[in-house]
Formats: sequence, C-alpha cells, structure tokens
Amino acid sequence: MRPVRILLVAIALLAVGLTGWAFGTRGGGYSAPEATPAPTATTAPPQVEPAAAPAPAPAPGPVDDAPAPPEAGGTPDATAPPVQRPRILGFGSEPVLPTEGAFWQLPSGAGLLTMVLDAPHATRVEFWLTPTGSGISDLSHKIGQDTNGRDGWLFNWHYPSEPILGHLTVRAIGPGGTAEKTVGLYHPTPGEQP
Repeated sequence: MRPVRILLVAIALLAVGLTGWAFGTRGGGYSAPEATPAPTATTAPPQVEPAAAPAPAPAPGPVDDAPAPPEAGGTPDATAPPVQRPRILGFGSEPVLPTEGAFWQLPSGAGLLTMVLDAPHATRVEFWLTPTGSGISDLSHKIGQDTNGRDGWLFNWHYPSEPILGHLTVRAIGPGGTAEKTVGLYHPTPGEQP
C-alpha cells in the first residue's frame, strides 16, 4: 500500500508542476506577471502599427495530464505483480490414514484428525464434508477453516463415533480465485473393523 501512496504523491507533484508550466511561468520561474503602468494624463498611449504587430497568442487552457486516482477496488498498480490463483500442492493428514481406493479410512470410534494443506497464494482454506450419492450437494457442510497460513494450513477435526461415507473437499481461497481438492472419506460403523 505504501508504494501506491508514494506513486500518487509523485503524480500530484507532477500535475502541479505541469499546471504551473501551462499557465506561463515557464519563462522566468514562478514570479508574478509584470504590471503595466496605468496611463496618465501626461503620457499618450503607445501607437502600434497594425501591420507590424503579430497577433497575440491565445492564452493556454488548463492542462490536466494527471491520471485520476484509482477508485476503491480499481486496477492494481502497474508495478505490482499480477494476482496469482491459489494452488494445492499437497494435502495429507496426521496420523496418516490408510487408503482403500480413493478413500481415506478413519479408525473406528471418535478421534482427532489433523489435516495439513500446502496451498501457496491462499488467504483462507475451508474444509467441507459431503455425503456420497447423487443430488446431495446441498447436504455439504463446512467442518472447519484456517485463516492464518503463516504456520501452514492446518485444521484439527474431532470426528464423531458415527458412520461416514462421503467426500472431504479442501478449498483454497485467495485474491486470484479458488482451488479445490477432494478425497473420499470412510468411517466404519462403531464396532466394525476396517
């Protein structure tokens, strides 16, 4: 944000300089225009021959070459790097879960699962659980999120002691868009061995 403010101050100073230049102060600095003495009764006005005097130049109009300041939410500074879309480079869990096909298999009973995500250019990461089946996307529910990626994108999920057959979706959200990754998730009926 500071480079943008510096750029706007520089543009404002340039605009002030160009305005002074356009109003005729370019010849001898910023001095006031010379006053002509008022004619008195003893002095006659100077005679000017019409053919010898060139036509006076028109007064220059105001110059406004300075760009307007950007509006809120406007385009970014041209020197700023382009906004990049988040990417999901890795997604895992602690403890590492056994997989069966494309499904992670949770141990029987209730427990704690720490989900770990590597998502550059993200500002927020959401974790969603959706049951399997068709036409059930409205049954998706967010089980958590992380808004501080300085320590890595992590979420501790205390899963219940109930059967789960669904899809776990991680959504990395940033200024450049979103990225998603989905894995299957299976939690057996309590007492059932995997």
